[in-house]
Amino acid sequence: MWILVVLLWAAEVSGEEELLDRIVAVVDQEIILLSEVKQRAQLELFQKGKYAVDDSTFRALEKRILDDMIADRIILVKAQKDSTLEVTPEEVDRALDEQLSRIRREVGSRQAYEELLRKEGLTERELKKRFRKEVRDYLLKQKFMAKLARKVRVSDDEVREFYRAYRDSLPILPERADIAYILIRPKVGERRLNEVRSKAVRLLRQVRNGANFAALAEAYSEDPGSRRRGGDLGYLEIGTTKWPKFERVAFSLEPGEADTVRTPLGYHVILVEDRKKDRVHVRHILLRLSSSSEDTARALAILDSLRYRALSGEDFEELVERYSEDPSGRRSGWRPVEQLPKVITDAISVLKPGQISRPFEGLAGCYLVKLYDRRPGGVPDLERDWDIIKEWAFERKLQREFGDLISEEKKKLYVEVRWDGHISKPLR
Repeated sequence: MWILVVLLWAAEVSGEEELLDRIVAVVDQEIILLSEVKQRAQLELFQKGKYAVDDSTFRALEKRILDDMIADRIILVKAQKDSTLEVTPEEVDRALDEQLSRIRREVGSRQAYEELLRKEGLTERELKKRFRKEVRDYLLKQKFMAKLARKVRVSDDEVREFYRAYRDSLPILPERADIAYILIRPKVGERRLNEVRSKAVRLLRQVRNGANFAALAEAYSEDPGSRRRGGDLGYLEIGTTKWPKFERVAFSLEPGEADTVRTPLGYHVILVEDRKKDRVHVRHILLRLSSSSEDTARALAILDSLRYRALSGEDFEELVERYSEDPSGRRSGWRPVEQLPKVITDAISVLKPGQISRPFEGLAGCYLVKLYDRRPGGVPDLERDWDIIKEWAFERKLQREFGDLISEEKKKLYVEVRWDGHISKPLR
């Protein structure tokens, strides 16, 4: 979903020459604009850290991108004509929210994200509205490609043939482990809950009595990002945070009013500074609900009982499904050991295949890990790494099927390329 990324990234690009847009290709009734090709080319160079390339290299890049975009439009046309495929408005909303959340994480802070939107003269709601069609098209193409993939089968002979042909160029495999784990986050006890709630009420009373909110936030807030700004979160819209309850309280207040609310992060003291149509300017003080040693001990005891049940014959994967608070703890096949959290790699380093660790504490909570098996890294071996090599063979066959489909559809669809080999100059 590069479209949203390009929009926000483009706001940071300066010194770009003015460009008269035009159509460079037509596929059926879908058009490709010069600006789209230019944006993709610039973004690709930016992602690779290349800010200046010679003209011939840049033209070759644009030509390759244009070919890719033509293939992309062909897939879109095919998907649009497939009556078995449907994308619901809920799926589009979900995809937009996920993409915008990812962009917020990448730019580093909500303040930087909002600054990019301001440079474009957009609110987040307007951004979503503008790109609904592009996101819907993207999801439709994904479903079409998934349908194509389901038709592709790779035989054992094809896997062996692939290995013989490419064994010298296959990537070196990292050390891998087949694991599953249960994560339980310690639940905050009633005593600690009452302590934090009482502190939030005392701070709220001070705010309502006229105390300086920014000074209180700098002194007491446990949100390091907003504390330095006196608790300032800027202007918020409905749906722009992870906590609906926080938003409901914030949008129920008038400018100058304050209240408290509890979220999974802890207790918040909220002050509304201003309202503008569907946005509110909010400050907050966060008091985190950190667990005590007694809370951690209770979580470890629960895991110890689950370990006993697993050792007594219960299926560990079923226990993961029922009790783990982290969906990624499910058994999902071979994972590179280097990508696992250090507390988990330390735990499985002393386990033999089939063994279950003792409960232990990590940054995210308390863990119980089962090691099903592990494989060393190195050059792929056909027998040992059959499943991975089969996946590579499948991907290569799928690419061939995709290429054949594009070639065949080019003969059937109206495809016009208005390409002169000199689209534009690269950024310098």
